[in-house]
Amino acid sequence: MDMRLQTDVELTDLPRRLKEALPAGITILGVQGVDEAEPALQTQVQAAEYEVTLIEPLDRSELQHRIDRLLHTASVPRERRGKAYDLRPLIKELSLLQNGQIESEVKLFMRLAARESATGRPEEVLNELGIAANDSHIERSRLIFQR
Repeated sequence: MDMRLQTDVELTDLPRRLKEALPAGITILGVQGVDEAEPALQTQVQAAEYEVTLIEPLDRSELQHRIDRLLHTASVPRERRGKAYDLRPLIKELSLLQNGQIESEVKLFMRLAARESATGRPEEVLNELGIAANDSHIERSRLIFQR
């Protein structure tokens, strides 16, 4: 979350105060102050990481084959809002995760570029793997900022 406060507060106390005010299920992982003279945070994002849980499990070896094929493809031409682009360089990392809580659960890890003019979308990667986005649960787990 990116927020601006009306008054200065002690950052060490902020996680506790936020927890008291936020709905159940939201966890504060950390708090960091930023210099307002720097560019806006959304312009500093370089990549986003996702965990994708497949609702309809696929054979892990078949899915690994699809991942390998995609990662070894030089170019994946796509179009978004009438503009052509290449999805392949936006895929920084794509892999199968170890089984989840349930033995048959299949999860993917994705690290996709998330720059202002070049953003990979997990739904597009799933589409290239032959998986409908509706057949998965996509959770963004991390944003990676330039420093």
